[in-house]
Amino acid sequence: MPPGGLNRARFGRIYVIDREVRRGRYPSIKWLAEKLEVTTRTIQRDVAYMRDQLGAPLEWDSARKGYTYGGREKEFTLPQLHLTEGELIALYLGQKLLSQYSGTPYEEPIRSAFEKVCLLLPETVSVDLSLVDQIVSFNVEPIRGDEEKVLAIYSALAGAIANKRIVWMRYYSASSDKVAEREVDPYHLRFYEGAWYLIGYCHLRKEVRTFALDRILDIKVTEDGFDFPASFSLHDYLKDAFGLERGPRPVEVVILFDAHEARWIRERVWHPSQDVEIRPDGSLLLRLKVSGLGDIKRWLIGFGAHAQIISPPSLRQEVAEEIRALQKLYEDKQGNPDQ
Repeated sequence: MPPGGLNRARFGRIYVIDREVRRGRYPSIKWLAEKLEVTTRTIQRDVAYMRDQLGAPLEWDSARKGYTYGGREKEFTLPQLHLTEGELIALYLGQKLLSQYSGTPYEEPIRSAFEKVCLLLPETVSVDLSLVDQIVSFNVEPIRGDEEKVLAIYSALAGAIANKRIVWMRYYSASSDKVAEREVDPYHLRFYEGAWYLIGYCHLRKEVRTFALDRILDIKVTEDGFDFPASFSLHDYLKDAFGLERGPRPVEVVILFDAHEARWIRERVWHPSQDVEIRPDGSLLLRLKVSGLGDIKRWLIGFGAHAQIISPPSLRQEVAEEIRALQKLYEDKQGNPDQ
């Protein structure tokens, strides 16, 4: 248990004060109060508690106008925090995820949210947060596109969604290789395979569309409002998609995986509609109903000769043409970069 007077909220604030001082940021009372969204009087009491009750070697640096440990950081450590087993797992995952975004524009917003959650946790089991790196790790893909620009666009869209404001944007469409101006009612932001996407109603196309944030060249939040349609459901919008791509209607896709690949295919749920049939020779038939075949086509090509498309014939033909094109590229054993 922490010493008397160190409740959960105060521990969270002291953790932030200690971290910022150790980073050499010379935090001031005012700066800490704004960051933690409390009064300056609350921070003053926390600083006094750190000095008087915890023995923190806090010093005021008049030149830097902030607090420092004056080179005595090793003389002071925070008291032990207590967590339940469930909270322990959540903190491991949250802290490791946060570490993957260290140095990016996403670090501070994630850190701020993470710290606020920590302030609400009750007490039970001890944990040494320094052990996190030894226990859990994530392979988080780098954000696609310029991170500073994507974060600015994300922030603008998040505000527009919250306030139900129409956005104007210049958008580059990779499929058509063209730039067009659009007005969009923003409904939802979704992270998928390393990129952020906006789902919203496009006034130009008169339908709900998906837009990649890194392809938005310019954006403005207008003063015009919109009504979020009661008929729109994110679940219904994406339920037939194999990823994010959608088509006009669901199509049944049947794939035969050989016995070698079947061992891994049967371990996962690839789509809510899937039906799996294990054959006597160990091979596997996978049946899906999906709308939009581009994502599933790229997925299947990655399995090479271990996967054979049975239907639909159109998808089978597309993959066959792709394989023939690949074969032509590799007929020249030396390769030709100028080709």
